[in-house]
Amino acid sequence: MASWTSSDVTIRASLVGSTAFEGFCGMFFASYCSLVVEGRDHLPHGPFLLCSNHSSHADSAALMTASGRSFRSFALLGASDYFFQSRRIRWLVSPWMNVIPIERSPRPKALVNCLEACRRFLKQTAGALILYPEGTRSRDGEMRSFKPGVGLFVSELRVPVVPAYIEGTHSILPKGRFVPRPGTVTVRFGGALALAAPPHNRGESLRTWRRTVVEQLYQNIWALSRGDSVQELMAGAGRNG
Repeated sequence: MASWTSSDVTIRASLVGSTAFEGFCGMFFASYCSLVVEGRDHLPHGPFLLCSNHSSHADSAALMTASGRSFRSFALLGASDYFFQSRRIRWLVSPWMNVIPIERSPRPKALVNCLEACRRFLKQTAGALILYPEGTRSRDGEMRSFKPGVGLFVSELRVPVVPAYIEGTHSILPKGRFVPRPGTVTVRFGGALALAAPPHNRGESLRTWRRTVVEQLYQNIWALSRGDSVQELMAGAGRNG
C-alpha cells in the first residue's frame, strides 16, 4: 500500500510498487519503444527541479527511465483535480509513483502546503521534482506557453533547474489514447539554468525575476526541441544569466 500524509495527501509509492514500475518501464523502452537519451551526465547529484514539455502520460516514465536513477527519487507535481479527485485515477497511480498535488489555480494555503510537501520530499530523498510548465498535456504535440507559477517554485525551492525535451511520446501515446504504439522516444537533458540570485524583497522586482526565469526556461527547452547541443545551451544560459 502507498503511504499518505494527512496534511497534503501526497502519494508516496511503496518500495515494491515503485521497483516494479521501474522494471516494467525499463522493459517497455528496451523491447517495445526504443529510448534515446542525450545529456544524462548533466543531471545534478543533489536535489533538482526537472522541467519538460508535456504531451503524453508516457512523459514521466520516459524522463525517469532516461535519467538512469531510481524511480523512488522522483516525484511528479500533478494536478490535484486529475490525480486526487478521481478515486480510480488516485488508486491506479498511487502504488507506482510519488505524486505531489498542485491546484491549477492554487489558493494561498494549498500553495503553501504544496511547497512544503516539495521541500520535504527533496530533503528526504535528495531527488528530483518533475514539473510540466505548460500545466497540461498538449493535444497536438506542440509546446505551449508556460504558466507563470514555475517561477515561484524556482524562487521558493532554491534548487537547480534542469530543462528537458521529450520527443516521440505524443506519437506513441497521445492525449485520449490508452494503448501505446511502438516507436522511438528521445529525451534530451540540458544543463542546469544559470540563474541570478532572486531578490530578497517580495515586490515587483521578484515578479520580474520570476518572469525572466520562465522565459529563460522556455527558450532552453525550445532549443532542446531543435536538437541544439548541450554546449550551445550552456553558452546561451551564461549569456542570459
